[in-house]
Amino acid sequence: MKLRFLFAAFLIQASLISQTNNYYFGNLHSHTGLSDGNKDSSTSGVSKPAGSYAYAKLSQNFNFLGISEHNHYSSNNNPGFQIQSWPIGLSEASAANQEGTFLTLFGMEWGVSSTYNGHVIIYGFNQLIGWEAGNYDIYNAKTDYDGLFKKVKNNPNSFCYLAHPGFTDFSTAGTSTTALAYSPYNAAYDSAIVGTPLRSGLAFSTFTDYSDYPAGNYFSYYKKLLSIGYHLGIGYDHDNHYTNFGRSNGGRLVVITPTLTTANFFTAMKQMNFYGSDDWNAKVSFNCGSNIMGSILSGSTNPTFNVIHNDMDGELADTIKIWKGISGNQQYAQVVSITPQNNTATFSDTGLNPGIEYYYFAEIKQTDGQWIVTSPIWYTYSGPVGITENKNTFEFNYFPNPVSHKLYVSMADCDVYTVSLIDITGRVVYEKTFNENSIELNLSEISKGIYSIKVSNNKTSVIKKLIVE
Repeated sequence: MKLRFLFAAFLIQASLISQTNNYYFGNLHSHTGLSDGNKDSSTSGVSKPAGSYAYAKLSQNFNFLGISEHNHYSSNNNPGFQIQSWPIGLSEASAANQEGTFLTLFGMEWGVSSTYNGHVIIYGFNQLIGWEAGNYDIYNAKTDYDGLFKKVKNNPNSFCYLAHPGFTDFSTAGTSTTALAYSPYNAAYDSAIVGTPLRSGLAFSTFTDYSDYPAGNYFSYYKKLLSIGYHLGIGYDHDNHYTNFGRSNGGRLVVITPTLTTANFFTAMKQMNFYGSDDWNAKVSFNCGSNIMGSILSGSTNPTFNVIHNDMDGELADTIKIWKGISGNQQYAQVVSITPQNNTATFSDTGLNPGIEYYYFAEIKQTDGQWIVTSPIWYTYSGPVGITENKNTFEFNYFPNPVSHKLYVSMADCDVYTVSLIDITGRVVYEKTFNENSIELNLSEISKGIYSIKVSNNKTSVIKKLIVE
């Protein structure tokens, strides 16, 4: 069952700020010789999960691997999975797992890819779900996606994730009109499904140099399910069928959680605290106050969303877009903010109607063309509570902190701003005025120390702490 939290926005921030989240990079969609993977086993010497996990642990910028074997048998290696292999996979995953260092997970890719059907990645079941006589622990008919999603929903330890989805996939009655993307919102399905990929594959890539990226994507499908009202995030799949786990390309599912434990990982997936990234070490923060991506919020104030793009190679974001949609209105989200050539962005939404659930997510394109999309934040505006809002206030976002050279500063709206750096004696050591909603500052000549950074317009000022190192 997907964990769902409804926060009174901004009222619980103090308790959350003390929790530090970290970023973990990996993949949950791959196969070994227990089904139709490790196709190069005769030369690689790897044919089972144990060797596949050992290989993955040596891949760069890779913290977890989920092996999701096909759940059924058509013929040998096509996909070729048999029930006696299920406990082998679970056992080898458990033996290879290193809590806090590298997570090794074992699950299933359920279903077939024929018309109106589709593949579903499932984790958290200790028993095999299937439909072939003698080849399952739990029965579910091959075309019964209603039954499948409800089984996942009713198992509190499990979640499912849609694999390379098509618009007519996951039909409940063998027609396109009853496919998941064309059917009304279903709360039971919403509790089971946590995400869908930004990209998937290339499934049969033999590359091991991190360069074989898929050309296609599932971004439109993601936007479609959000428009129906589903609460789901966006990830990244490799779908490995050869022994190149973590190395076919540098794309990653990025999971945000305090520490790398199995319990924390499952919680983060169920809470949609993850994103999909072409870049293998880009750490992206998309927050509303102290609430991270995946949060479902409500409040009486206009929400402000902050994006920070922190590429560990120092790469600049070419554009940061913030998208906004309305849950259940069947209309795709629209871009409401574009910030060019900056590693931060801020957007405050003042155009909300009470009682409506809105959702927001960030899209980042790097200067080399690599693509990152975050899971959403949902926000329901309850309307003012009798306190007059100060329309003169604003919020600003800045990164990095500590800073040694370039500092990126962004505001929600364009205006004439002055940014000042003030040392501990109260002396202004740096000041610059600009007429935009973002600016890049060169602080390489500023002495190391603790400063106040003040941003002012003609109505008010906001002051925060900055460390120069």
